[in-house]
Amino acid sequence: MRFKITFFISLFFCILSVFGQRTLKGRIIDQFFETAIGITISNKDTTEIGLSDLDGYFKIKLPKETDILIFAGVGYESATISIPKECENAEIVLFMASTYDFISPKKIDRLRKKEFDKLPELHSQAYQKGLFKTEKTCVIRTFKLDFPNLDEIRRQDKLRKKQIKTKFKELKIGDIIKVPYNVIQRHNGTDITTLNPYSYTFDGENFDCIIKGVITKKNKRKGGYNLVYRVLDYPDCNYDNMVINEPYYPSQKLKVGETIKFNMKYSKVIKNK
Repeated sequence: MRFKITFFISLFFCILSVFGQRTLKGRIIDQFFETAIGITISNKDTTEIGLSDLDGYFKIKLPKETDILIFAGVGYESATISIPKECENAEIVLFMASTYDFISPKKIDRLRKKEFDKLPELHSQAYQKGLFKTEKTCVIRTFKLDFPNLDEIRRQDKLRKKQIKTKFKELKIGDIIKVPYNVIQRHNGTDITTLNPYSYTFDGENFDCIIKGVITKKNKRKGGYNLVYRVLDYPDCNYDNMVINEPYYPSQKLKVGETIKFNMKYSKVIKNK
């Protein structure tokens, strides 16, 4: 009797489990129509539930209430995709991860959105090439910012630029300033100590080296906030063979009396109190 009860309870939960799931299959490729191998498929709680094979195909069991999936893999931008209940064949185009050097977050988003808008066309081309079974995807995918706090980043960046502009206007020829530098010793196999200017975005107060100087020139050529200062002192820079590496100017050996050019638009400046 106990055996029969246990059997029927097990059978009940087995049936409940089967009817409480749905099968989702599909294929994943990249924007160059190459198969995306080893893409991890997770639910919104980031629990892994599947993986694409060597041809980009996958087949997974989903609880009926699961309608959000995350597709992620090394070298790819992850994609959070909504899977409608009537969707049984999810065909996905993932974008290869890109590196954006020296580009503002706003421009990065604009470039990413431009690529994202090509998805319907890419899906149709994949269908015509025989890679996909449907000409239009059944999944729902919306564009998301690369940075969750992008608006705040933009606001802070705008505020900093305004502060730089104000500070540049306040500075006059003859003013004493302090310019902080980051120290890198012997990174190129020589005995040279390289001094790189701190970015204007750096909020810390502990610097490797601070050079004290007097402003001799200033201008706004080429959209910058350019200053020229004559080195007065650098008592805390106790390094041998120091060379200042300014991104937009030739490197110069550090010594008292030397004139140094730099751009406040990118480099941090501390006005002498």
